[in-house]
Amino acid sequence: MNSAEIKQQMRRDLGARWAGLWPDTAVPDRPPVFESVGKAAQRLRALPQYRIARNIFIMPDPVLLQVRINALQDGKNLLAATPGLKQGLVRITPDQVPVAARSRDLRGGAMFKAGRPLRLPEDSPGKVDLIIGPAVAADRSGNLLGDGRGLLDLAYALLSRVGSVSKKTNLVVLMDQEQIVDEVPREEWDVPAGLLVTAQQAITTGAALPQPAFWGDMPPRLGNLPLVQAIAEMED
Repeated sequence: MNSAEIKQQMRRDLGARWAGLWPDTAVPDRPPVFESVGKAAQRLRALPQYRIARNIFIMPDPVLLQVRINALQDGKNLLAATPGLKQGLVRITPDQVPVAARSRDLRGGAMFKAGRPLRLPEDSPGKVDLIIGPAVAADRSGNLLGDGRGLLDLAYALLSRVGSVSKKTNLVVLMDQEQIVDEVPREEWDVPAGLLVTAQQAITTGAALPQPAFWGDMPPRLGNLPLVQAIAEMED
């Protein structure tokens, strides 16, 4: 099997495990919402990379809901991806979402209405200090097994194209200890995580963000996204 086939088999096998461990929240092929997610999110808050970050880019997955809530509580600005990147990016500041509404308005597609959608090229995403994403699994070298859609890799490539991130930007993944596996195959466009954060520990992998390779040959389902097309037009 090639790397793509191995990763798909891993998703099937691990998905069955997550369904057994977290039957109420596990969704096939998606990063699981694990029981200790609140404690993992709290551990993230203590990390210096998080503490000094003012502008955080975060994916919209359910497992990261508490991180989004914490970030606004901690006075940080969010640059959030909308589900599937279909509605692009949205900027959310602490003053835009009342505390009582955050558990509702920071979920998936609700963020599009809660914050301020960015319209490229008129709006600039600005500098991103920290990227926070989910994973189906990861190894201790920082190689990530995603859900197969390539959205985190694409988001990093897009932010790189507009100068919002660099090799010095940290990518943190929130996960459960059970999600740490021996090895995840890596393809040239895969973006590795520099930090893996669980309820029990923060693992520094030593992986640095690479020069993004996920641009010229992306599949049509991604290349046709309005956000991708807007950035491509900026470069023409």
